Amino acid sequence: MISFARQSSLLPLSLLLSLTLSACGGSSGSSNPTATYSLSGQLSIATGIVTDSDINDIYAPYASNDDPTNPQLLSNLTTVQGFASARPTDAAVSEDSESERYANSADRDDYFKASLQAGQIIRLQVVDLTYFYSGEGYHGDLDLFLAEATPNAEGDYLLADASQLGPVDGAAGAFEEVTVPADGDYLINVYAYSGISKYVLQILPASASASANRMDDFVADEIIVKAKAGSSISAQARNAGLNTVLSPVALNQLNAASANDPDKPQLLSLNRSSARLSAGSAEPNLLRAFSEALYNKRQTLIDSKRLRQQEGIEYAEPNYIRKVQATANDPYYRYQWHYPAINLPQAWNLNKGDGVIVAVIDTGVYLAHPDLSSQLIAGYDFIANRDSARDGNGIDNNPDDPGDSDIPGASSWHGTHVAGTIAAASNNGIGGAGVAWNAKIMPLRALGKNDGTSYDIIQAVRYAARLSNDSNTLPAQKADVINLSLGGSSSSAAEQAVYAAARNAGVIIVAAAGNEATSSPSYPAAYPEVISVSATRYTGTLASYSNYGSTISVAAPGGELSNDDNSDGQKDGVLSTVADDSSGSRQPSYRLFEGTSMASPHVAGVIALMKSAYPALSASDVDQLLQSCAITNKATSCNRDNQLGYGQIDAYRAVSEALKLAGGGTLPPRPVALQSSPAELVFGSDNSLSFTLSNAGDLQPGQLTISDDADWLSITAVSVDDKNLGAYSASVSRSGLSDGYYNATISVSDGSNSLSIPVYMQNGVISSNNAMTQQYVLLEDADCIAAGRNEKECTTSIFAQTNGRYSFPAVPAGRYSLLAGSDIDVDNVICQAGETCGAYPSLGAQQIIEISASRSGVNFLINLNSNLGSNSQSTAHTLQRQQPVVSGEAGKSSAP
Repeated sequence: MISFARQSSLLPLSLLLSLTLSACGGSSGSSNPTATYSLSGQLSIATGIVTDSDINDIYAPYASNDDPTNPQLLSNLTTVQGFASARPTDAAVSEDSESERYANSADRDDYFKASLQAGQIIRLQVVDLTYFYSGEGYHGDLDLFLAEATPNAEGDYLLADASQLGPVDGAAGAFEEVTVPADGDYLINVYAYSGISKYVLQILPASASASANRMDDFVADEIIVKAKAGSSISAQARNAGLNTVLSPVALNQLNAASANDPDKPQLLSLNRSSARLSAGSAEPNLLRAFSEALYNKRQTLIDSKRLRQQEGIEYAEPNYIRKVQATANDPYYRYQWHYPAINLPQAWNLNKGDGVIVAVIDTGVYLAHPDLSSQLIAGYDFIANRDSARDGNGIDNNPDDPGDSDIPGASSWHGTHVAGTIAAASNNGIGGAGVAWNAKIMPLRALGKNDGTSYDIIQAVRYAARLSNDSNTLPAQKADVINLSLGGSSSSAAEQAVYAAARNAGVIIVAAAGNEATSSPSYPAAYPEVISVSATRYTGTLASYSNYGSTISVAAPGGELSNDDNSDGQKDGVLSTVADDSSGSRQPSYRLFEGTSMASPHVAGVIALMKSAYPALSASDVDQLLQSCAITNKATSCNRDNQLGYGQIDAYRAVSEALKLAGGGTLPPRPVALQSSPAELVFGSDNSLSFTLSNAGDLQPGQLTISDDADWLSITAVSVDDKNLGAYSASVSRSGLSDGYYNATISVSDGSNSLSIPVYMQNGVISSNNAMTQQYVLLEDADCIAAGRNEKECTTSIFAQTNGRYSFPAVPAGRYSLLAGSDIDVDNVICQAGETCGAYPSLGAQQIIEISASRSGVNFLINLNSNLGSNSQSTAHTLQRQQPVVSGEAGKSSAP
């Protein structure tokens, strides 16, 4: 491996004259030391490498991709080498503005368009990230945005920003990823947030590693923010440059609210009506001209990042939109098969939920429903947006659900259905039963016509836990359990903080795992403070729509409306309370729904029964009871899987265990639970990765055996105990492998317990497109270098033609090495990360060329160097650039 280096000082291009190789007197092997010979050949580029069409090199082919109305088109599965800048380069490195396209202007945006498939990964590598290069030379920070190419029916765009999904600072910020949410045409935007940098952009196939990189829709021009102790939000907003979109009155109000209640996050509402120009630009913003809605969304994400980077800010993030996790089908159906499925009738002989409060954070509840009216305590409506609320005002003390649709008969009555599953009245001669029919429901409204926002849901959680909130009121008694039959794909620091606070306040939180039939985490269910519930059908197996994966805690009946597995002539949905407003006024009714939204309240209701039987029951107690399978249908053979977690909830076992604890019993030991950190291995350019095996259970495993199923993969124990738990190294051998995608599995077992660790590897660059930007070919006199002479004295550089042909017309006899590469940022150094590089006959196996006669056909391959901050297979070389003298070889492209 040959390390590459950044040059600390370079001569101006105007002074870098082409040097004749005779300066070093190379004459080995020649009968005529004054003779010169020609050396020519062909460069070819590795499959699938495309170049950003407006890089800084003035000699490279040029086409602007700054305008989203005219983006650069990309094929699927492509790798792009690119350049972007938030400011002019000022030719600070090259000192030759005539060779630079952006010496006097910025290249802030690169837009690409591609047809993509759901689950594909878009990855950006910021090559010159400021974290790595804070000294001389170019460095900066770039962001990756993915947007639908056309608006939806409402004229809006779904926009994802990788910087919201991972660290803002540090080494991890060099790589950003987003996952394509659905099949379609997309705009990919590389945005220069600050400074100047090269980049590598990849369109990759779908992978299990993409699960954490999905992003929900959010409210434009709204940011959830919390200042650190002793810091002023208004001061931090000014430092972030947001004073142009926040009025002095708004800033003062934010400051006062934060000072009065420092533990509560604040909602920033930005006004861009007067901010007609983008930051750092004197020209009208082309994205704003393309779509005001898309511009406002992107700017919201940029402003959120600016705030997060302020020293006094704990977190700042978009106000995500959360959706319900259910669908509706057939009307009234009396037989609730889903209760016997979890042994609920037997549990009712032990407890019915007396004295327990369950908060339902949802669309509100139809308060006049006869199966619910006696089951309710005071709640609150936290929907701040009046249009979404449909009740004529913002937040108020009335959680009654007016419906979430303007069309009669089209509302979901989702919260009413969820509340009925938890605690509908029983033995009253009407409707059906609730799981814990003597418990009380605290209705909290946070979802409306346009679903719900993170901020409104956070306020509802705080209210339920008797924490300060925007209502400026607190319930007489906090909720014991919170049910959240809602969710989305984006993780939120503000949300996780409030769930941690609620759990610390003694509240047990249950949430639906999601209905996308994917292993991707859904939030809030995937937060560690929350019990995540997947859905089962009548047969007890995973429902077709239910999410699954490593974050699932437990399962419960959610229904399967496409089936009639019990052959009773009815669809196998979950029956519960709703309203019917098809006549123009709300009337009580009952309907069959399906979804993890229906599974979650089964678990919340069972926990209410447990809490009634053992009032001291804590969230940690429930976690351990689940992990021991003591309260699920896996009690006799405990193991965790990614579909049902620790099994389907068993109400009778759950209440029985709670009664044991109430009688002075102890929690059962947790069984062996083998874990790997990380849970999967994804090899990019690395050839070795580490992982650690551990046991999260109380019982001990037997002697572990570790194996794999791929010839190219090997596992080595680094530091392990007598059970073979501990640190391991996984290594891959790429020798002899064709370019492509490979996967394997590492299997861990003690005979009774097992663990599978997925392994993914990409070998080579995989794509169907091919392109070559301006390449520079360097001929280096080996004897001159061996004599200790300066590299500039020993090297001649020429322009390759656009078709890859190159020719040195007058080479003295001698021994030489041959190298080629691009210089897309014009820092006079080729073969850096983010640039193409090659050597004769191949990179990493470079050979000396003996010149004693003219030679042609000296052909070799160039490839993209994407290694960052580590050793590379290429070496950086100083480029002695001069304008080409052979007509047609190369020349300046038309300037922007």
